[in-house]
Amino acid sequence: MDLRLSTGPRALLSLVILIIVKLPTVRMAYNIGTGIADTTGPIAEIVFMGYAKIDQKGAGLHLRTFARSYIIDDSEERFVFVSVESAMIGHDVRAMVIRKLQEKYGDLYSEKNVMISATHTHSSPGGYNLYMLFDLTTFGFIKQSFNALVNGIFVVRIFGIVLSNYGSHYTLPGKLFVGHGEVLDANINRSPMAYLNNPQFERDKYNYDVDKSMTQLQFIAANGHPMGVINWFAVHPTSMNNTNRLVSSDNVGYAAVLFEKYINKDTPIGKGDFVAAFASSNLGDVSPNTRGPKCEFSGDECSSSYTCPGKNEMCFASGLKTVKYF
Repeated sequence: MDLRLSTGPRALLSLVILIIVKLPTVRMAYNIGTGIADTTGPIAEIVFMGYAKIDQKGAGLHLRTFARSYIIDDSEERFVFVSVESAMIGHDVRAMVIRKLQEKYGDLYSEKNVMISATHTHSSPGGYNLYMLFDLTTFGFIKQSFNALVNGIFVVRIFGIVLSNYGSHYTLPGKLFVGHGEVLDANINRSPMAYLNNPQFERDKYNYDVDKSMTQLQFIAANGHPMGVINWFAVHPTSMNNTNRLVSSDNVGYAAVLFEKYINKDTPIGKGDFVAAFASSNLGDVSPNTRGPKCEFSGDECSSSYTCPGKNEMCFASGLKTVKYF
């Protein structure tokens, strides 16, 4: 199924819901499971990971961060995908999670069948990578950040799925469906001048200078009950800029909350059976700030070097005014 949509926040939510209602390409039955757990960690005095700005320390909470887990088992092999609302996932975080899983389940889970993907929000606590370059701006390793991620990811695979499902290894018989759509007015190239340095023959292959396609994988129980989705759309979770000091899952986290609340109704955030992950994809030079870079006070267009020559004002980009919380 292919869809096109020029979108604001409500229209974008309508598209992802429409994709799940239409139930496109179907695959053979699997045993499937979903789960969710909190990974928020310390919300004060820890430098955020993403902008590498040492004075961007947490000073409160905008949106809690979560890990969302999905199990696919075809009776021969099992695969686990976890989308975590953090800037990135370090090797040590993944290694510790797998170690905990193997202590619990033996060789059922390993580095071969466990994938952990970060949404790349720039508004969550840093200090968990154990690499000097990445932990430099947080002034070193932050144990609380590390433990929040490891424990949250581990819990979502073990207990989050238990709460939502039952049966062998916490999975249910179900099917997977894949939907595709094209979403306009939701992302832009943050370096359009640099993109023009690509060869003309290469640029001629594409309609846009960023990927506008959306892919969604739906998890549907055998009785037709929706269990969850994984959504991939190329956009940076940087609606919150580098002056923000509130811990946040940013735009993709807000999209997940909206979708889950739509399906789970009045269930508290992070407690419902339906789990919606808006995971990272090819988001490299892709910005959510669709209004583009403007001079702070005058509103004039910024120069090609993203400055405001002759003016005492900053250049920054912003997104749709219709989004309530961004």
